[in-house]
Amino acid sequence: MDAGQLHPWAWESGVSFWRNSHFHQAVMQAALRVNAETQAKISRVDVSETDLFNQVFSLNEPEVGKPRLRLMQNDGSDTYKNLHRGARSFAEGLYAAIRNPGMHTLNAVSDEHLALEQLAAFSLLARWVDSATIETA
Repeated sequence: MDAGQLHPWAWESGVSFWRNSHFHQAVMQAALRVNAETQAKISRVDVSETDLFNQVFSLNEPEVGKPRLRLMQNDGSDTYKNLHRGARSFAEGLYAAIRNPGMHTLNAVSDEHLALEQLAAFSLLARWVDSATIETA
């Protein structure tokens, strides 16, 4: 896999760390950037990480000041429901299992391949957020 082909949100903010073999820090930078870009996309800084993604990918209708991200048009199908439920769960897993422990353990990831897999996971989440449409109340 070519790390340079990852979504820019996952790669660009950590590339200098990566090139200096600070793989853990590169992954943490990707997590921070994906969170920040998601907040910027929906114009909200009052929520972050797990809470942010649980809200933006919620199947509930958007509320005033609480837009939703839609990965496809709501056609009432199980695919629509599963896609959003899956994105919500995937994001929650990334922040619970990678970002949160990673911020509390210095250099938790020293293995380049494992770090690349983690970056790829954040890249996928970034692509979903970047390509999603915003639904407002």
